[in-house]
Amino acid sequence: MNIPQNYFKNDSVYGNLSDNPRNGTIGCGFLFKPDASYSQSLCFDHYGAFYLLSGQGLYQDETGKKIPLTAGDYVQRLPDRSHSTIVHPTGNWLEFFICFGAETYQHLTGLNLLSAEPVIHPGLSPILFEKCTYLLESMKNSSNDRQPFVYLQLQEFAMELYQYSLHRQMNPGLQRAMQKAEELLCTPPDFLSPHEAAALLNMGYENFRKKFKIYYHDSPAAYQLNARMNYSKTLLLDTRKSLNEIALICRFSDAFAYSKAFKKHYGISPSLFRQMYLP
Repeated sequence: MNIPQNYFKNDSVYGNLSDNPRNGTIGCGFLFKPDASYSQSLCFDHYGAFYLLSGQGLYQDETGKKIPLTAGDYVQRLPDRSHSTIVHPTGNWLEFFICFGAETYQHLTGLNLLSAEPVIHPGLSPILFEKCTYLLESMKNSSNDRQPFVYLQLQEFAMELYQYSLHRQMNPGLQRAMQKAEELLCTPPDFLSPHEAAALLNMGYENFRKKFKIYYHDSPAAYQLNARMNYSKTLLLDTRKSLNEIALICRFSDAFAYSKAFKKHYGISPSLFRQMYLP
């Protein structure tokens, strides 16, 4: 999965829903850690976690046990548990972190909605990356009275990552097929159609659609649309490309169809997006 270079920077926001940081902490954002000096030994009283989008490293618990980390892993900084994260000096470590209250984490774990393990493996996904960007923008733009809703969204994101990790434990052959399907559907400039992807995988379309939805929590068409839209946002940052060029690259019939779909997806036009995010 290709992550636009403009995300490789520190961009985060924090808040507190109460006077008790242990249970009222709220925050999320991107953290870029280019070298080993960013390795940390920590012990949080609240719940913290990060989704590793790029890079490699190690997680080490308080007993000295080490777990290798690669892109697609989700590392939980469990409340009151000393641990270390060791950054390999590859220069491309990028994580998206979230944090919320310790009691919230304990409650969700008790309901088996979150894992008690410090490291789980949801894998990389354009949909999950899109949710990272959405969560950060949602929190940046939320007033104090809206922060409880963002708090719920952070919990939902953590639970979704857990569900992704559970589904990755399915039959290895089917897992490889679904990962190949994502590649076929979401790799520009081809963006193969769901029917074309199913045919290349030698699967009947209805069976393919059903398995894909179980694995990725979305239909192949909806999942691909998210990927096309996300890629189009990267292209919008290149002012040399017209809306019509971007539309054709992202498999829309013309600029009108693209603009209509973009506005429905993000709530603003691609032209306004370009104005907002270009200096």
